This record gives sequence, C-alpha cells and structure tokens, in this order.
Amino acid sequence: MNKRLIIIFVCLAIFVLTLVVGAVVFTVSDVNILLQSDKNVAFDKTKILETSGIKKGQSIFTIDSDEAKAKIEKQFPKLNVIKIERAFPNKVRIHLDARTAILKIPVANSDKFLLLDYRFDEENKISKIKILDMVIDDGEIYDDEKVVLVNGYEYSCGDNPVGDFISDDNVQINALKDILHTLDTLEVVNERVPATFDSISIAEDNTIRLKTVLGLTLVIRTETTVSVQRQMEIIYSKFYSYQDEDREKPNYLYINNNGDLINSPKIEFN
Repeated sequence: MNKRLIIIFVCLAIFVLTLVVGAVVFTVSDVNILLQSDKNVAFDKTKILETSGIKKGQSIFTIDSDEAKAKIEKQFPKLNVIKIERAFPNKVRIHLDARTAILKIPVANSDKFLLLDYRFDEENKISKIKILDMVIDDGEIYDDEKVVLVNGYEYSCGDNPVGDFISDDNVQINALKDILHTLDTLEVVNERVPATFDSISIAEDNTIRLKTVLGLTLVIRTETTVSVQRQMEIIYSKFYSYQDEDREKPNYLYINNNGDLINSPKIEFN
C-alpha cells in the first residue's frame, strides 16, 4: 500500500477515534446543583436543571453558561447563579446563592410594591437592582425580614416584572444604585441595609434622604460637583464617627455648596 495512503488512513482513524472517545468521555453524566447560602430557600433541583437547558448526554463543550445562567435567574428570581462549572471530563456544577430583598418600591397606578435586591456585577462593572417579587401588603416585613421603603418614586412596569432588573435610567435611580454600591463597598450589604435605615426618600429638591434607624437622616444630593458615591462615603463615615447621643439626634447630615459637612436640624444648601 502506498505510504501516503497509509498516513492518510492512520490520520483518519485517529480523528474518528478522537471523536468517539470525546463523545463518550466528555458527555455530561451528572449535574450537581449547590446552594451556597445559609438562607432556607426552597427550590426544585429538577426544575432548575430543566430550566437551565443543560441535559445529561450532551457534550460538556456545548454548554452555554451565560444562557443557562440567564434562564435560571429569570425563572427563579430569588436565586443568583454564582457560576456554572465544568468539572472535566463529564460533570457540571451549578453554584447558587440566595438573593435578599432589601428595598420596597411602589408600582405606579396600583396598590402593589416591588421587592428589590441589589448586586454589583463584577464582570461588567455595573450595579443591578433586581425585582424579586410583587406584593400587595404595604407592611415592612417580607419573609420574616425587614425591607426599606423607597418613597417619592413609583416604578412603571408591565404585568409581570418579577425576575427583571430595574430598567429606568434616570438621575434618581442611578443615584440610588450609586448609594447602594457605596454601602456595598462599606460592607453594609443585604440584611445590614434594613438594619441601618428606616426609609429612603427621593425628594423633589434633587436629594435622596436616607433616614437611619437612629433618627439621623443622611442627605445625598444628585446635582452637585461632588459625586453621589463620594458624598455617601464622607457622610457615612462621619455618621459612624459621632458619639451615640449625636447620631440619635433627628438631624440632617449633608454636604453644603462649599463642600462642608453639616449636621443640622434643617437643610440649607446655600
């Protein structure tokens, strides 16, 4: 037999053998769904797997992690997909944790409220506020957890916004995201937000007012040369440097036009 034909035959055999071995060895045989949270969250592993679109028997290389993540988080709003891990040669692990409702915002032209979770998307470097649930009850407690009511703003949405991210792109919502991001960097996250604040008010004077559980209100200006995040950093650090008796006074803490930090019973920017 011609030596060239032998080489071609051997190469074809190796290629076919590689395909056969790959199809067998790198076929998904097991999918583990792991909840990395201390919250008691009820979820159905079978439904999560079905929603993800990942099927046993498919090639591990054909899994679209981003698509599977988006499907799971849309169908199960209270879950956050940390990552979808390919454990070669034939296993997949879906790592989840539970989202926390920290804010409550009224729905426009209704008696309903949206329960919101905040996360900073490290991959895309953006803040995201997700709608976890829609409720009628206007009380403070949700699933045995306190949430902070956002006053002065109503969200216009469709009939079933649960699972979506807040899409409004205006000064107030972007400032709220910046405030939450700053609190996140200061390690005031999840349950610590309702434990620190009673309410958040979006006021008509271009301010966002965060009333603390101690009575002192932190005032963040949305139209000033000092960024929202920088204002929050300065004001919040000063808030915790006060003695208890000073923090408990029902005053306003804000930065005036001169960049000075003011603690006063009333607000005067000029």
